[in-house]
Amino acid sequence: MTEISSDNTSVKVTRRPVSNNNNTGSNESGNRFVISKCRRDANDNINQETSDDTEHEERLLSVYCRSGKLGAAHYTLQTGELYVLEEIMDRPPEFQMFLNLFRQVEPAKILLEGKSQSTFVQTVKTTVFDCDASGQGTCKLILLSAREYSFEACKRRIHSLSLPNEPPNCTEDERKLYIRTVVDFSHVQSVHALGALLRYLDLNWSSLAMELHSKPQFLSLRKISLADIVTIDEDTYRGLQIFSAVSHPSNFKKGVQGSNKEGLSLLHVFSKCSSKVGQSRMRIFLQHPTKDMSVLKLRQDVVAFFMRPQNECTMKNICSSLRFIKNVNGILTKMKALSAKSYQWKSLYNTLYNAVLICEICENAGNASEFLQQLASCDNNKLYEMALYMNRIIDFDLSKSEGKFTVKAGVDPDLDIKKQTMASLHGLMSETAKVEMERLPMFIEECTMLYMPHLGYLLGVKAWSDDLTMDQKQLPNMKFMFQNNDYIHYKSKGCEELDVMIGDTYPEIVAHETRIMMRLTNIVLENLSTLADVIDKCAELDCLISISKVCKELNFVRPTLTDEKIISIKQGRHPLHVLNCENFVPNDAESNQEAGYVKILTGPNSSGKSVYMKQIALIVYLAHIGSFVPAETATVGTVDRLYSRLHSAECVAAHMSAFLVDLRQMALALQESTSNSLIIIDEFGKGTSEVDGLALLAACLNTFLFQGESCPHVFLSTHFLNIKDYIVKTPIVKFLSFEHVLQDGEPVFLFRIREGGSSSSFALQVAAASGIQQRVIDRATVVLASLTNNSLPPEDKKITAKLRAFTEIIKNDLLTNV
Repeated sequence: MTEISSDNTSVKVTRRPVSNNNNTGSNESGNRFVISKCRRDANDNINQETSDDTEHEERLLSVYCRSGKLGAAHYTLQTGELYVLEEIMDRPPEFQMFLNLFRQVEPAKILLEGKSQSTFVQTVKTTVFDCDASGQGTCKLILLSAREYSFEACKRRIHSLSLPNEPPNCTEDERKLYIRTVVDFSHVQSVHALGALLRYLDLNWSSLAMELHSKPQFLSLRKISLADIVTIDEDTYRGLQIFSAVSHPSNFKKGVQGSNKEGLSLLHVFSKCSSKVGQSRMRIFLQHPTKDMSVLKLRQDVVAFFMRPQNECTMKNICSSLRFIKNVNGILTKMKALSAKSYQWKSLYNTLYNAVLICEICENAGNASEFLQQLASCDNNKLYEMALYMNRIIDFDLSKSEGKFTVKAGVDPDLDIKKQTMASLHGLMSETAKVEMERLPMFIEECTMLYMPHLGYLLGVKAWSDDLTMDQKQLPNMKFMFQNNDYIHYKSKGCEELDVMIGDTYPEIVAHETRIMMRLTNIVLENLSTLADVIDKCAELDCLISISKVCKELNFVRPTLTDEKIISIKQGRHPLHVLNCENFVPNDAESNQEAGYVKILTGPNSSGKSVYMKQIALIVYLAHIGSFVPAETATVGTVDRLYSRLHSAECVAAHMSAFLVDLRQMALALQESTSNSLIIIDEFGKGTSEVDGLALLAACLNTFLFQGESCPHVFLSTHFLNIKDYIVKTPIVKFLSFEHVLQDGEPVFLFRIREGGSSSSFALQVAAASGIQQRVIDRATVVLASLTNNSLPPEDKKITAKLRAFTEIIKNDLLTNV
């Protein structure tokens, strides 16, 4: 009988016939033997592929801040991607640029110098701890010594960096020259951050990657910039529902990184990407609104192209190819370490093949979009050559069944000869086993011929008796090797002949295929930069196609972008409310020199003030990511900051009440806003006494109004109806309210904006409509009238009678006890 596994090959021959109904054969002497094969289950590869594809990427972020300048670098453990931030101004105490970078990177660990500026260290600590408390995922803060950030040491470490796309066979000076084209050493803070990150990886790689005999792999080094970003704070992102993370309902998984689910938000609406790289890019896409006019118009052209009905077929073809596009850096890292699985080679091939298809489809798109032209003009000949090499060399079907890199027949003649020898091995072993069976003593009923790597071919004999001594185990013309359980293994004459004639065929085949795999890997790594650029553009294309689908479905229109200080929206709608409301009432919004830059909204509760202000902010935000907007027409001047006072939930972890959160948000808007900023303020001052709240609101408004023409765009809602008596008289202020009619004494809101303030908040009518008992409403009416007349309200006789009755009962009890 023959047993074949991944470790050895064996053939068993018996003197007596072996009863077996499967895979039987006979020889001339009448002896029968069975050959059975054991292969890996293909489902294992499928499970491995699923687990690897869903593997969470762990990033390390190194930051360094000095003299108001921020430098940073981050590294992804699973993919080997290394990014360095162009040095940028970041003012204390808010450090908005660091917060923007933190949200985009979502690091697992932050490296920070222990002797950094105290305000910056405090900001980093607050960000890390707030993130952990809110269930957004865990992040570890690692404080390094100052010597790890030594400029000369960091500079030397960066110069020794080895990258796959550096010139081949370059000298040390040539490598330094190449590194200087990638890293600007005049950006001192960025050099500190990048060097400290590289040094930390060198010292801690074994614990980070759980591998003792390896070193960090760097497949790319790219620059990232925040110079063009529209600054938005975390409270504004949450208040506008751009992101809305919902914690896992299970207490066991709550707070675990990656366990949150996205609720109703813009990210949820735009999550229609076809590829995983597109889904990952969409979050970064939304976290990096840009004020770069050329980039925005480039994106708008792509969205407009795919919204046209005649391009529906082109979009479907691109989406069908985008499904196979993956971030191959993680795969290439494993290929470079010779640990890539067969399905990962298949994923790389599918990515190359479909990337070439997408480039060819974009060539046929014409001159409709400059972005599509850039994708079509990529050097896809190199990608095609790599895909062609892989298709001609790799036998993907056989690789999947055998679970290893397998080369096709006809690629290498020497390898083919070895495989043919291996294929004929089973027959030779069977014939040798039959010959050896004739040489063995008659008391041995069966023998097994097996092959073991590095030991060669062995003859296995089942022990013919228990407790055999070493002398008894010796057989004529046989060399005893070892005993395993009931089988004793010998090196016979036939085994020695097979060793000489065939040798270690299987290890030679594996080594030969490994050499071919290494040559193929080198070819792929030589063209890594081209492949990375194409995948990066495909990810952005996937995001833009997803946005175009939403814009087409919800009838969004293309906004007009300008450098002028203007916001003009006709019949604007809230992009999230229109999904849940069939009869949404659109409204106009104007903010310019003629219409004024400050709009003060007054009116009853539930009349639509908050939704109106949020829809203005979201329309401006959508215009700054290159999307179309929900309106009939819109002209949006680029803004550099978008702040709000919307979300005022209490934060126990940060030891702040709702009013303190309001003050923090307003302070950020006052300190950081510029003439080209947009500020949304919803009922500031309601968290404290009416007098104090009114005074604070008036002071904050006057701070904006004193700036005159340099005042930012401000939309403010309030229930302080007398606010106009406490602010300066200036034409840049306009009062607005929402239309309503009274029906049976109750207000009916029409949700239409109109000029002019409101004379009442209709609080009592809204309370009655909300289910408050009528007797409570009546009493509130009496108290309100007394307050208006500056007098005490009359007593409630019913309550007074109850109090007197209870007082008498208490008196009687006391007298009885005495």
